[in-house]
Amino acid sequence: MNSIIITIIQGLLVLGIAPFAMGLVRKFKALMQGRKGAYPTLPYFTYATMMKKEMVISKSTSWVFRVVPFVVLGTTVFLALVLPLVGMGGVLAPYADFIVVSAVLAIGAVFLVLGGLDSASAFGGMGSAREMTISSLVEPVMIVTLTAFALVAGTTNIDGMLGMHPVLTLSFLSLILVCLAENARYPVDNPATHLELTMVHEAMVLEYSGPYLAMLEYASALKLTVLSLLAANMLFPSMMLSTSVWVYQGMVVPTILLSGLIAVVMTVVKVVVMMFLLALLESSIAKMRFYRMQEYLSIAFFIALAGLVIVLINLV
Repeated sequence: MNSIIITIIQGLLVLGIAPFAMGLVRKFKALMQGRKGAYPTLPYFTYATMMKKEMVISKSTSWVFRVVPFVVLGTTVFLALVLPLVGMGGVLAPYADFIVVSAVLAIGAVFLVLGGLDSASAFGGMGSAREMTISSLVEPVMIVTLTAFALVAGTTNIDGMLGMHPVLTLSFLSLILVCLAENARYPVDNPATHLELTMVHEAMVLEYSGPYLAMLEYASALKLTVLSLLAANMLFPSMMLSTSVWVYQGMVVPTILLSGLIAVVMTVVKVVVMMFLLALLESSIAKMRFYRMQEYLSIAFFIALAGLVIVLINLV
């Protein structure tokens, strides 16, 4: 029963806080640039407004164009329910194998690419080609990185990988680089750009409007929140929801209520801290040219590979 409660609390909290996390990044970046910026709650109203708008769909599109928002949003919701973000030991935790998680991320990326191609627009095709190039370089880095965590933890389930070990320092660094690439953030992409020639993620959703665009934008915010919390929990896994119990006057009492309150507060704190660090990073560096992406991801791969070698040497 506790595992079901953990999954429900995590799902409601992560799904609810995702737009706020996106708004926090924009607010922090505005403050660092000397601007007032919009309230962090603005994305809630933005997505609600998009849901009321009429959709404009090109006649050249097929059923693929209409399926893409549901698949992309579905994959991110799956990750939000499966990964250990607010608590450990959820009812869906057995599905948090790192191979499954990598495959789900790849499915979302592939369908987003198909949506960009199906629109038959020049910018959609350009963004899709760039996305496939980046994804083909990111996936090996993610597999090598999570393999190092799995070897140290003795399990391939991400639910059991939480907790930082000194030998995982390089692997954690490569995980951060992967998260930036997966979320199309600096230095890989600029999510706020208005220049089509520099777009990657935004170019693929350029032809979407109305509820479909709201779903894709919300999925992007949710993915950012999920991967940020995952990275934070890898470093600080304490004060999360668990299925532990305590005994009071001979009665076994679940600590789900008390730990639930603490976990919710700590999750909000983690989101605020991670969004601040992301805004600080994006205000301190410039976006790389696309033709230098292989350098960035090659560095990430060799860092991940070095981390895996260190773990193997430590285990011998």
